[in-house]
Amino acid sequence: MIKTWRRPLMAGFATVALGLMAAMGAARAQGPIQLKLLDRLPPDHYIARYATNVWIDEVQKATDGAVAIQRYPSERLGKSKDMLSLIKTGVTDMGEIFPGYLGEQMVLSTVAELPGMVPDACTASRAFLELAKDGAFIDKNELVANGIRMLYVVGLPQYELFTSKKIDTIQSLTGLKIRSSGATMDAGLRSVGSVPIRMGAPELTESFARGTVDGTAYPVASIFSYDLQKLVRYATVNGTFGSSMTFYGISRRVWDKLPAKVQQAMIEAGVRTTERACGLIDRDNEQAMSRLEKEGAVLVRFSAADTAKLKALYGPVADAWATALDKKGKPGTQALTRFREAIERHRASR
Repeated sequence: MIKTWRRPLMAGFATVALGLMAAMGAARAQGPIQLKLLDRLPPDHYIARYATNVWIDEVQKATDGAVAIQRYPSERLGKSKDMLSLIKTGVTDMGEIFPGYLGEQMVLSTVAELPGMVPDACTASRAFLELAKDGAFIDKNELVANGIRMLYVVGLPQYELFTSKKIDTIQSLTGLKIRSSGATMDAGLRSVGSVPIRMGAPELTESFARGTVDGTAYPVASIFSYDLQKLVRYATVNGTFGSSMTFYGISRRVWDKLPAKVQQAMIEAGVRTTERACGLIDRDNEQAMSRLEKEGAVLVRFSAADTAKLKALYGPVADAWATALDKKGKPGTQALTRFREAIERHRASR
């Protein structure tokens, strides 16, 4: 029985491999396809190390040099808030899409920023990947209209609060000026009495040091990425103050011109990158909180009563988000329902 199918199957693989080699050989003869990738992150940020740089290397190796991707970190070609325009006008071919910075243009994708939604990076990443992959709900309702094709996803763990001022109960959060990444997170912070101050990540370190903000909502590993650990005096460990979903996308105009073999290499590398990155991020998240405590921060664990209060406060925030989008003719309730369902499916699979 084995002899019956092995030869045709191996012959098929050989044919595919020869076809790929021929396609890549033809591409190399004309010179590699040059692509630019822009993001907001420092060159050695953990997302770059765990995802972006790995994805670039995998694609270049899989295409045997037929594609050359140049990364431009730290917003060198333009600001993250302008990413869709930068991609549309060809300033960059690919970029990091951070929905919270893009307002109404990517508002459905900010569903992951709602408080109390995301338990960990892998559950978040898999849920969003399911909804934003080619032909899925977020792709059809948001990405296509913006001329973007998703490449891979980096979901972050639940955000906690990191402050210079003392916090110990929900009531102590009232009046604190907390850095926020966008409108969706603003609503969650307001629900607990804090004052959201919207700013990009590159601005945070100086603002924190000067006291322009009292703290930030962040995944704990990012505290060390931006060298904020010396400024943090208190950190919550069970607040679930939202999260964020960042994904890397390519111009559909550029995508449609790529050879099918290159497209396939990018897709396959994207799936592997999403899985690899989320596992490493979840690992780091656990280790970083212990490290922060060792360096002097007080870890704040809300009581069961306060945790119940948070849950009660978060529900209306999510419902209001969905209803507001529905009134604007966007499928907000559908996005919320689908994301919650996807979170539960992937939470159960862990």
